[in-house]
Amino acid sequence: HGVALLVIPGWAVGPLGKWVAKHYAKGFAPAVLHSHLGRAHKLGNWLRGKLKIPHVVTMHLRYKAREHAAADARIAIAGWQLAEVPQALHATTRVVWNSAPLPENPAARPRHEGPFVFGSVGRLHPHKGMITLVKAFQHAFPGNLDVRLIIIGDGPEGATLHQMAQTDPRLQLRGNVPAAPHYAQFDAYVSAAQYEPFGLTILEAMSHHLPIVCTRTQGPTEFLAAQPHQPVWAEPKDVYSLAAALRVCHAEGRRQVAWDMAPFEPARAAAHIVVVYQELTL
Repeated sequence: HGVALLVIPGWAVGPLGKWVAKHYAKGFAPAVLHSHLGRAHKLGNWLRGKLKIPHVVTMHLRYKAREHAAADARIAIAGWQLAEVPQALHATTRVVWNSAPLPENPAARPRHEGPFVFGSVGRLHPHKGMITLVKAFQHAFPGNLDVRLIIIGDGPEGATLHQMAQTDPRLQLRGNVPAAPHYAQFDAYVSAAQYEPFGLTILEAMSHHLPIVCTRTQGPTEFLAAQPHQPVWAEPKDVYSLAAALRVCHAEGRRQVAWDMAPFEPARAAAHIVVVYQELTL
């Protein structure tokens, strides 16, 4: 068994990228091709025909016929994606929830005094709902200096969010920095997404025992449904619904939440993916 990582620069994806990938794959002689994201899917479909080996695709966002239909098997990261896959392809499509390299026994967050801190991590893109989150925060706690909101990430909405932060000292934008050290500073985690296929940052927050405020989006409504605890739910794109959820979470105070992380262990996901490989090669 072995793993080979082939990195092809974006500018080389085309005839040159195909040539490099084909000759590298011939030397490595893989039993299965497994691709992630659009360009890789197209390259994998091309290699599948040239090398006559099975091709597996992971559907990160949603089913796209031009990328996923030609593959020998598909891995959906959540059950809602399966509904978008044509019925004829269901037999060769398996749902495997995302996983994350989470600590086995994460340390309890230290108790601290001072303002209650909401935190959110993600790209500053409209579908992550960060502007809605800031508006909801300000609506929920007008002038209340005993609450804070920390946002980690960057993206096209960064300039607008920085302008909003300049008029409200309770807001902190920390840019594109490693998020892991910051979870210990949060008292609650907020996912304000308008569209969320899964939500790995929610898993990270859960591993730090944080209470969750979450909009009812695709992935979270599925994988959180079976949890022993529930987040405080809000409706996507709704400032007032999210503001109400923030107030409920704040009213419950600082607390540790014992989420069940077993369904998201990398070994569990890997075992399901290996079954897909075996079905194609045995």
